[in-house]
Amino acid sequence: MALAVAVGCSKQPSDAGLAEQIKSQMFSAPALKGSQPQVSVTHGEVTLAGAVNSDGARLEAYKIATQTAGVTKVTDQMTVQTADVAVPAPSPAAAAPRVAEREPARKPPAKPAAPAMADQPPAPSDAEPAPVSPDADANANQAPSLVPPPSPAVPAAQPAPAPATASPQPSEVVIPAGTTITVEMIDGIDSAVNHTGEAFHASLDRPLMVDNNVVVPRGADVLVQLTDASSAGRLKGKAELHLQLIKMDFEGRSYMLVSGTYEASGSSRGADSGKKIGGGAALGAILGAIAGGGKGAAIGATIGGGGGAIYQGARRGKSLKITPETKLDFQLESPLTVTVMPRASS
Repeated sequence: MALAVAVGCSKQPSDAGLAEQIKSQMFSAPALKGSQPQVSVTHGEVTLAGAVNSDGARLEAYKIATQTAGVTKVTDQMTVQTADVAVPAPSPAAAAPRVAEREPARKPPAKPAAPAMADQPPAPSDAEPAPVSPDADANANQAPSLVPPPSPAVPAAQPAPAPATASPQPSEVVIPAGTTITVEMIDGIDSAVNHTGEAFHASLDRPLMVDNNVVVPRGADVLVQLTDASSAGRLKGKAELHLQLIKMDFEGRSYMLVSGTYEASGSSRGADSGKKIGGGAALGAILGAIAGGGKGAAIGATIGGGGGAIYQGARRGKSLKITPETKLDFQLESPLTVTVMPRASS
């Protein structure tokens, strides 16, 4: 008996199998054509949900589920979907309120006239009603208006929209290689203090022009990098500074620059510190009291008419300095493509 019970239990269909069996029978049932209820099975208990077309389809689905072998319980959660009855829209004539037709006024019976005298004309009867005009009938059928209807608002004349103008488009201009870029130093450089790789702020001293047109105006921010720095030794050697342009900022964009090297060199150890130093600038005699230098100081002769200078300190005799406001010339080695926004014509 135990073996028979075990064999019988092992042949019990699974929940998924019961669900598929019930769905298959519902699919082939003619009464459920167009209606596919939702079937879910949990431990042999079947739940039917969803909408069906009619009560007959609902009953057929319930019967199929209850008669399937292995089903222990059926829960009916189905709903019958009723078709919406189309209501014809009322015609405009029927929708408009009909004005009640007024019956014509009935004349009251006339009083019998008194016998007329021979010498008197018959008196007019006062029972004769006054004639009713059609306008009076129409006014009587309408309800009195207490508030006059508002007059329709006249829209104010709107000005014609201005024609849309095309927004200016940026253009790209190529500054050729070999162009001279003159900058004015903002930061000072000292060969005894600064080191290779440091960057210093400068500004464009002259505008960059192509075909007599200004591409980058004067005053654009420029970065100058110290590529090599050396100071004079105690007995020999001389101070040198090697500089290159690395970047320019213009109209919110940054442009990498590839320029030649600007070399500034001082006199060798033991020589007169007042000799000509770098860039062809003639320097005046340098006194030991001005070895520190400062922005805007007129130290020695200027380069290109600028207020700064390149000089070698007389007190130490070893370091080479480039003061602020010194003007330096660089040669552009690679073409530079600049994005320019159109400017309003003067």
